Amino acid sequence: MSEILAQVIDLLAEHTPVESFDEVTAEAENLPAGPEKERVLVALARAGRVREQIVHHQRRERELQALFETARDLSSLRDVDEVLAAIVRRVRQLLGADSGYLALVDPDTGEAYMRITAGTVSSAIESVRLKPGRGIGGWIIQTGRPFSTSHYLTDDHIDHDPAVDDAVARDGASSIGGVPIKVKGETIGALFIADRHEQSYDSSAMALLTSLADQASVVIENARLFQELQATADDLRIANEELRQQGRKLERASEAHERLMPLALGRVSSQEFTEIVADMLGGAVVFVDDGGSVLATAASQGRSDDVEGLVTQAQQSGNTDGERSGGASRLPTEEGALEGHEVWVVPVRAGEERFGRLWFAVPPPIVEPDVRTLERTAQTAALLQLMERQTTIVEQQLRGELMDDLLADREPDWEVFERRAQRSGLVDFSTTHVAFVVSATSGTPRSQLLRACAGFCSRSGGLATEYAGNAVMLVPHTDVDAAVEAMRHTLPVLLGAPVTAGAAGPATSARDVRVLYQEALRCHRLLVALGRAGQVATIEDLGTLGVILEGTSRSLVLRLVEDNLGALLRYDRDNNALLVETLATFFAEGQNPRASASKLHVHPNTVYQRLERIDQVLGHNDWRRPQGALEMQLALQFHRVLSDIPLHDLLDR
Repeated sequence: MSEILAQVIDLLAEHTPVESFDEVTAEAENLPAGPEKERVLVALARAGRVREQIVHHQRRERELQALFETARDLSSLRDVDEVLAAIVRRVRQLLGADSGYLALVDPDTGEAYMRITAGTVSSAIESVRLKPGRGIGGWIIQTGRPFSTSHYLTDDHIDHDPAVDDAVARDGASSIGGVPIKVKGETIGALFIADRHEQSYDSSAMALLTSLADQASVVIENARLFQELQATADDLRIANEELRQQGRKLERASEAHERLMPLALGRVSSQEFTEIVADMLGGAVVFVDDGGSVLATAASQGRSDDVEGLVTQAQQSGNTDGERSGGASRLPTEEGALEGHEVWVVPVRAGEERFGRLWFAVPPPIVEPDVRTLERTAQTAALLQLMERQTTIVEQQLRGELMDDLLADREPDWEVFERRAQRSGLVDFSTTHVAFVVSATSGTPRSQLLRACAGFCSRSGGLATEYAGNAVMLVPHTDVDAAVEAMRHTLPVLLGAPVTAGAAGPATSARDVRVLYQEALRCHRLLVALGRAGQVATIEDLGTLGVILEGTSRSLVLRLVEDNLGALLRYDRDNNALLVETLATFFAEGQNPRASASKLHVHPNTVYQRLERIDQVLGHNDWRRPQGALEMQLALQFHRVLSDIPLHDLLDR
């Protein structure tokens, strides 16, 4: 007996399987009947129960260890799917199951879908959708209670779904057990185990499954709370950023107001005003008058390319103010133009009187304080225009009187004139000046031209007025070529149309300015007569013809025309012929008869016949030789000029 008891103690100490106790029990059964045998059998029975308790405690220890490791995963794993996958793997490991699944309810449809699968041999199970009440999963989700079966496909207690049955059959599962995953009493999913052989899941297995399902619910709820927290944090960041931007906009609006009032009080020019506003808003600004002419343009640093696009849109959009009467209106930008900007237009008004519109191309977003700033800017522009107009009315009267006296046919009393000019402060004749006589293309109002000229002169302290039907400008400059270049690039932009301008200079006294005016006037007339309207030039820029006209006399010009063209002009008049026109075209086309015929729309033989007739009328063909050709071309040019400008206007000093 003592030997059997020693074996039992050894079995307990070595944690041998329960089957080993069966062998010792069989050996005890062979003992002789009596009290000793009974005591041995009782001891063996008690040892078996001890062994079962040890096994139970070992299993509970493993389960607790699994729960502890799962709880540790909750804090160590960042990704929700990683934690859920770890729970499913641990379920299979602890319960020795062939496969495990975790399904979650779709809040939009109420159906459950497989979120995590492990140990499956077919992908069909991954796409299963569990309808409420159908299959094990649907029943668990609908009732919120655990369920298990040893024969899923043949169990009549289950409301079978053909699609689910097909997926289970493909995976080869026979036994399936599942428990609900709940959050705040609401079933949001289910945790399953499955085996490909018959298996009954006892209460301890289902309890372990429930414990892990509870931890899965913690993971899912924490993920939801984290998402809500993250969304709230994002909303707060957006709100804070909007508040910061709003604060900056309000600060900028306040700063703009503080900067705009001194502009009005300081009576700055339109150009200086637009430059300050462009820098203040960080964009481009174009000031257009009510007739569509550009008064001033400016752009903040690095945005000079925006001005051209803004001018184009302002001129193409016409005279539309927008939806809000008297207020700022946002306009759509054309495709490819002013990308990344908002385009706004504000009418510049004082009561019912309109002065034009301010166009803005500014970086977005534009909020309400910015709109108020744009409108306040337009109000300041209107105030400046009113003040400038009153000043201009007085100055124009004084300028007109001063220039009338200077440029009149009768020379002024120079001592009185210079004293008067100095007292008026309108122009300092001791400063070096360049003179311009300016006209615009037909259809451009004279008042519009004078405003553009005044705007050009305001930048340099010059003087612009009207005399004898033309705009006359005196621009402080020591280099006539540089002044001409500045005029070419600036005045057409301010006017919004080409200009024709004759220039002369420089001069350093009122007497010399009077002479410069006559020279600039002759140059302007020559530009028009020579078909060079839209150009800005000096007499020297006109080439040989300009030099000759500057150094010749009336009699020489008339003699040159008569000697070379007199006979042809009389022939054309008496015979209604076109010899002079043919000759001019012949030289203009490089003495090419066929090109001349094309230009005149006649047959080449007609040109040859006319050229022979010219030889006959002149009585010679010297005009075909180099020296004669030069004289003939000069005579043709003089004849063309004299047709447009009387000789006494062209050559009188």
